[in-house]
Amino acid sequence: MGAQRVSIPVIFAVATTMAAFSPLIFVPGQAGKFLGQMPTVVIILLMLSLIEAMLILPHHLSKQKFGQSLDVSSNPILIRLERIQRKFSSKLVSFINGPLHRYLILITSNPWTVLSSGFAMIIVSFGLVSYGYIKIQFFPIVEGKYVTATLELEPGTPIERTHEMAQEILKAGLNVEKQYQQEYNINNSRIVTANYLLVGSQDFAAPPFGAVSIFPDSNKASVVLELIKPEDRLFSAQQFEDSWRKRVGLPPGVTRLYFSSQLFNLGEPVQVELSSENEEDLIEAVDILENELNKINGVFDVRNDKDKGKREIKVELKPQARIYGLTLDGLANQLRGAFFGVEALRVQRGKEEIRVYVRLPESERDSMLDLTNYRIHLPGGKFVPLGAVANLSEGESPSTIRRRNGKRIVSVTANVDNTSITGEDVSNKINAETLPALSRKFPGLEYDFGGEQREQRRTLPALGRNFIFALFAIYALLAIAFGSYIQPLIIMAAIPFGAIGAIIGHLIMGINLTLPGMFGIVGLSGVIVNGALVMIDFINEEKRRGKPAIEAIIDGTKSRFRPILLTALTTFLGVFPLIIERSIQAQFLIPVACSIGFGVLFGTAVQILIVPALATIESNFNLKKN
Repeated sequence: MGAQRVSIPVIFAVATTMAAFSPLIFVPGQAGKFLGQMPTVVIILLMLSLIEAMLILPHHLSKQKFGQSLDVSSNPILIRLERIQRKFSSKLVSFINGPLHRYLILITSNPWTVLSSGFAMIIVSFGLVSYGYIKIQFFPIVEGKYVTATLELEPGTPIERTHEMAQEILKAGLNVEKQYQQEYNINNSRIVTANYLLVGSQDFAAPPFGAVSIFPDSNKASVVLELIKPEDRLFSAQQFEDSWRKRVGLPPGVTRLYFSSQLFNLGEPVQVELSSENEEDLIEAVDILENELNKINGVFDVRNDKDKGKREIKVELKPQARIYGLTLDGLANQLRGAFFGVEALRVQRGKEEIRVYVRLPESERDSMLDLTNYRIHLPGGKFVPLGAVANLSEGESPSTIRRRNGKRIVSVTANVDNTSITGEDVSNKINAETLPALSRKFPGLEYDFGGEQREQRRTLPALGRNFIFALFAIYALLAIAFGSYIQPLIIMAAIPFGAIGAIIGHLIMGINLTLPGMFGIVGLSGVIVNGALVMIDFINEEKRRGKPAIEAIIDGTKSRFRPILLTALTTFLGVFPLIIERSIQAQFLIPVACSIGFGVLFGTAVQILIVPALATIESNFNLKKN
């Protein structure tokens, strides 16, 4: 009978929770793919728990011999636990029949006052976010074990010079390790467990490390320091990164130098893509934007992907060269063969076939004069110097050019110190002030945001739409369960107060409101309504027994207070270890656990007051209607 009595509220409680987590599966973008596994696991576990509660648990309870208490007289630990349990139970009963009963009488006598207080709490809590007391950050910064310094010198810099500069930066990083060993009294172990140095490419994900590269960039290098685990040190990787950055500065000859210690990100915190058909205007606009970003407090590592290009020699065929039957294509093939090589023969050695190339010796292909004096073979069989048939000029050629819709694009990116400002704050600031001024100064200049901002534009609107659909699904399920259009609204009124608890939790823990935290708030909407659902179900049962409306509201709330309170406490205690966890693997889920844990704890405390007030207003409205 007990399982049958609670079957409807339990089934619909699980169904509403599943409906709340379902939208999270369909969030687009990289963030949706990364976090989409969590709601899938939650939904599967909810289905299994429902089977356990409705089918397996009643069978287990039916085998238990009721009326026989456990003999604890021989075990002093059990005796002490039983005393604690009885004391707690008696105190809880006293609270329910005393202060809670008086509060419920006061609430049912002044429901509109309670409701107004609830709205005031909503305004204050969301004001904490609007006025920046709780900063909004799209994705949490998760530090790992690696701190990377990526440097770039002038194009054409010899690889030996790049290696020398990378060694200097590595030496500075190891000096920071010695500094931290003294500051934190670490004498018996290393802070940096390993170091890696890659010269000839920009980072470890680029060729030749990640793929085969015939022409590596000799002016680029990466230096990586592997630190001990985050839980084994008293400082963060971000602190080590900042100290390393300050010690290195910007060495002479280095055009770009930036550091990173994040384990995972969805793009740069600030990324602006500028495009224009006028290349001079585009370059000037990039410089102005970089200067404005450098003026903002908390913004650092401002850089762009504008490639200065490599030195090149342009060959232009003279008009008289056509008289000799020489073409530009033929001239290019001869020059390529002389300086790069032409396949002369192939030699078979065992199973391998070796190609033999022929080209000028190095002493005859290492200067501009060698190129000018190189003798070109004419179709008639004669040879003339290259300078006699072609004009040579020096210039620069960019190695990569990014275009969109026929216009060249240059991306300006920057990193931010999230303790003082977020990427969204910086993007909003330059979008309101700097970028409109650039558009007026340079006609035809267009701009767009990339990086985190682009991912945010894809993810958050979809999350909002899916959340609205989830609310409709929850409302439909509750309307089916109660056969009413008003009572589902009373139950769903607990959702905003759960969000208040999530915001307060972020404030207490000192973390920014991020996308995983928003995922937790969306999922919380299905969890927080469970207590109100059970409460309204028992209030309706008290009414069916013939009790007056106010008495039924008070008795129904009191009878369900204990299970609702215990459910909230156990939920909070269940996620609390995750909230205080410091390991790398837990950093993505801490905002989710914070939203659900504090949201359930605070939202349940508030709904004990709000739901009876709304139920009283509904009863008064029905009395007037009848």
